[in-house]
Amino acid sequence: MLGIALTSIPFFALVLAGWIAARTRRLPADSVAPLNGFVLWFALPAMLLRFVAQTPVETVVDPRVALGYAACGLAAYALAVTLLRTFARSSWIDSAYGGLAAAWPNWGYMGFGLMPALFGERAIATMIAAGIMDLLVLMPVALLVASRQNATGSLGALAAGLKTVARNPLFIAIVIGLALSLLQVKIPGPIDEFLRLLASSAGPVALFAIGVFVYRPGPVRADVVSWWLIAVKLLVHPLLMWVVGAWILQLDRETLAVATATAALPAAGTAFILVERNGGNVDRVASAILLSTVLSFVTITGLTAWLRAAGG
Repeated sequence: MLGIALTSIPFFALVLAGWIAARTRRLPADSVAPLNGFVLWFALPAMLLRFVAQTPVETVVDPRVALGYAACGLAAYALAVTLLRTFARSSWIDSAYGGLAAAWPNWGYMGFGLMPALFGERAIATMIAAGIMDLLVLMPVALLVASRQNATGSLGALAAGLKTVARNPLFIAIVIGLALSLLQVKIPGPIDEFLRLLASSAGPVALFAIGVFVYRPGPVRADVVSWWLIAVKLLVHPLLMWVVGAWILQLDRETLAVATATAALPAAGTAFILVERNGGNVDRVASAILLSTVLSFVTITGLTAWLRAAGG
């Protein structure tokens, strides 16, 4: 376990560095947008396009991983929404996007940096097969649930969700990469080097940006419901993924380990952006993202050690 912790420390230290930079105001308060813009529109798409274009399509498009991960994500989401609606009496907006915080792991910013370090570069293919289902399935479902707040049309919410996915730069990069791989088109040398340079910055800048993003002035405003969301994200979601992957899908040990660890990643910032945009409970989602990010160092280290010891 010590070796795993030592491998993970530099990645979480980058998150801490971003948090400290925001906390000490070494970066202006509006730094999140340009950092996210660089990572989301340039660095991560370059990394994904380059990797997918150089990888056989069947390695990236694994239907068992995609469907199994989607089913587990939906189950975790349904559990969180049920808890929020039944016990917390939350609105549909708070339930929709609170549930998203419990079911959408931060594979985009944290996963693509940390998972290859823990499991090797092959982990990227598994994360793509899994993560794309969050875009294609979980995002539209969350928008459909939120649409019940104002009794807006479900078809309109679904269309808005699919439109958002189609415009997502990570999705676009994956589609272009798959096309190049399928057609066996080799990226020209100068363009490949340009993409490599951009891709090399994706992990460090993304992790630093997480730290800047999660910083909030004042004390952390975590209520009991925030801890419910954290428990679903860090414990229930990966447990579901392991059970389904090991006992139903019978994934090979490496794929199972990556898929389970991906599900164990902390909550992504997508939920915060949506709940803030729609006037929901910002403090609850923000605290769930912050605390799950901090606690995930312990949970991911322990989970990875267990997976290796169990041969999964």
